[in-house]
Amino acid sequence: MEYKLLTPGPLSTSTSVKRQMLIDHCTWDKDYKNITQEIRSELLRIANLDDEYTTVLMQGSGSFGVESVITSTVPKSGELLILVNGAYGKRMISIADFAGIKNTTIEVSDSEIFDKEDVKKVLEENKNITHVAMVHSETTTGILNNIEEIGEVVKSYKKVFIVDAMSSFAGVEIDIKNIGIDFLISSANKCVQGVPGFSFIICKKDSLENSKDNARSLCLNLYDQYLTMNKDGKWRFTSPTHTVLAFRQALRELEEEGGIKERSKRYRENNNILNREMEKIGFKLYLDKKVQGPIISTFLYPDGANIDFKDMYDFIKERGYIIYPGKLTEKESFRIGNIGEIYKSDIYGLISIFKEYLEKINYKKDFSNLEAVIFDWAGTTVDFGCIAPVEAFRDAFLEYGIEVTEEETRKPMGLLKIDHIREMLKMDRINSLWEEKYNTSWTEKDVKNIYEITEEKILENVKDHSEVKPHLLDAIELLRSNDIKIGSTTGYTDQMMEIVTKVAEKEGYKPDFYITPNSVNNMGRPYPFMIFENMKALKISSTKNVVKVGDTVSDIKEGKSAGLVTIGVLDGSSLMGLSKEKFDGLSEEEREEIREEVRKKYEEVGADYIIKDLSELGKVLNLK
Repeated sequence: MEYKLLTPGPLSTSTSVKRQMLIDHCTWDKDYKNITQEIRSELLRIANLDDEYTTVLMQGSGSFGVESVITSTVPKSGELLILVNGAYGKRMISIADFAGIKNTTIEVSDSEIFDKEDVKKVLEENKNITHVAMVHSETTTGILNNIEEIGEVVKSYKKVFIVDAMSSFAGVEIDIKNIGIDFLISSANKCVQGVPGFSFIICKKDSLENSKDNARSLCLNLYDQYLTMNKDGKWRFTSPTHTVLAFRQALRELEEEGGIKERSKRYRENNNILNREMEKIGFKLYLDKKVQGPIISTFLYPDGANIDFKDMYDFIKERGYIIYPGKLTEKESFRIGNIGEIYKSDIYGLISIFKEYLEKINYKKDFSNLEAVIFDWAGTTVDFGCIAPVEAFRDAFLEYGIEVTEEETRKPMGLLKIDHIREMLKMDRINSLWEEKYNTSWTEKDVKNIYEITEEKILENVKDHSEVKPHLLDAIELLRSNDIKIGSTTGYTDQMMEIVTKVAEKEGYKPDFYITPNSVNNMGRPYPFMIFENMKALKISSTKNVVKVGDTVSDIKEGKSAGLVTIGVLDGSSLMGLSKEKFDGLSEEEREEIREEVRKKYEEVGADYIIKDLSELGKVLNLK
């Protein structure tokens, strides 16, 4: 069975990279030596470096490359400062100790980055330090260390800077020259997306030349490897030919993807989706998001979940994915990488498997402290399809001779109405139509005029579009039976809500509190202030005990900005954009297609849960 490797390397590679390893090559052959030289040049090119730098390839794993640099560059009279916040920083200490290299360390916890003032202090106090070494992406936890800040300090003290960029080079943009890195080490089987077999070291030439008499190893002598390789591409000892060929293909595919910039973007998107979706289902990200890198994440188990890692690992492996055990000593954890031939669809596939596993062990997220649910109005609790404002916006623009589409009208839905109009006018097509018709750009006066027409239109038709949505009253009854308070926010004005609330109350829906943007200085969504006013009025103790339910992107953003769990509703939502009549006329297959489109929009803005309709609310909140 072929698995998706969600590890920090070795990682999943393309079929075309694997195919290169079917070819045999002789290490002495000119064609093969030319491939070596091509790789060396290409690594410098993608790193945006000139002829002040060179690349040396070194047989063995990434740790061989780190050991080669440390044991080849620090002089016998020198001293190495090692910055440590994980297992790979500690490995540097072991390498130095084993080679008899004097070293000093600055060690912080595995969830902290380094303070440049601490580095300054050590360098100021210890004049014998000649070299400083640190890990960029410390895969013990996934933390991305601050090499830019540290590099600035190292250069100001004129020390040699060694960076282990094993799992970050080609996956994160690194400005080697401006940071002042003298030796950067990475590996074939990391973000370039090759296979294991050799490491590579990007060296500043003058720093490499200065190290020529410092080596403590024959096979890992960096300077001698450079001298031999620089003549014609020959490696000093037998090289991993198949790995080299695969790596050349991987470099070509990196270029085809758009270079490091685009690959970095894909990895970051993968990581954002992974972290967001895992937290939705109860797993906890170990690191603060400010220091979380885009390569691999460490997760803690959900509170109250009885998880055996081996059992979970086997369950996931049987379904085609390989994850990584944790390296933390004090907390039960595991790690998931998102580099290599991994795409968003793979991450979503993995999340589905984790959901299956949690169902298997009967785990449910804890909502036992839930105090309140805050609903939106149009499209969520009333007005199936959010018809009233859409008709009003379209009619208002039409009075100005601009015909807007329903998609354009719905895109900013949920905002304060005047902000909604402003966002529509900024859209390229509408803006072009306006300039074409009036030979000038729109102004704030135009915004206000269109808003006044819109307000009139909504006031005219909102009474006919305030009927409660299916399943609302049952959902409210369930919440109240569990002593959960009902709050609400809206994009409507006070005047509009006077009409809406009266109609809704006649049909049996009356929340404990509602508020409009008028009461928060018109700072409506996506600002969190209407939610905070709900919490004050309902006497809610913590944002952890509140859930926001809505039918627009702005609803989800409002909930997120307040720190709430958010739930997006599919059927009858503004995002779906169908009236009750149109929705009822669709087949179930057609409905599912549209639901999937809406679901993606919620996922893009980080909705924690997505429900078909309000009949599923109780299940999500574990209510009986």
